[in-house]
Amino acid sequence: MTNNALPGTGAAKYGPGDRLIAMQAAHDAFRRDLERMARAASPANLRDPKRRQSILNGWAVFENQLLIHHKHEDRFLWPRLRQRLAGSSAAQSTLDAMDAEHALIDPLLEAVNHSFAHGGEGAGAVIEEMTDKLGGHLEHEEREAMPMIGEALSDAEWKAVVSDIRKATKLSSAAQFMPWLSEGVDAEGEKTILSIMPPPARVVYRRIWKPKYTNVERW
Repeated sequence: MTNNALPGTGAAKYGPGDRLIAMQAAHDAFRRDLERMARAASPANLRDPKRRQSILNGWAVFENQLLIHHKHEDRFLWPRLRQRLAGSSAAQSTLDAMDAEHALIDPLLEAVNHSFAHGGEGAGAVIEEMTDKLGGHLEHEEREAMPMIGEALSDAEWKAVVSDIRKATKLSSAAQFMPWLSEGVDAEGEKTILSIMPPPARVVYRRIWKPKYTNVERW
């Protein structure tokens, strides 16, 4: 792929069976939770034991999924794109930006944890900064990096990425990941998300994972 042929002029799009389903659904879920957190995480709510626990339940899932999401990109996805697009300075620049943007997020996660541990002091400002930086990163990734995944990697290369991610993922993480992805989406959206799973796993999702997930109050 040459510099001129690089995708990235528009947001990534996907449909059933597409390799970008899980990534885009995760981005949507991060945005959803950022909005919920901004509404919920006030000092007054964090002083109320029941509301505090609900907020911490939501935060624990959000933080866990964001750390896993970035770890998988850093370990399994960006290195393959770097190798595949070694001759493209534009691609390398985009991937450098992905690394730099990831590095900005971890300190904000620590800042939120610190705020929650101290009664919500400064939570509003930290959450606002996280929303700005993470939101900007997600948009940048959708505009420039995700189209490269769709166009630069062969089916065999993409299958290798998926295989590596599955080997590195605990079953307990998948049991949280899938209902978290589909939370709040309509029936058609849930059907699209579940298309990334084999049929037997969809049964487990509906009978076990989703009920267990929805039984816990968050935010």
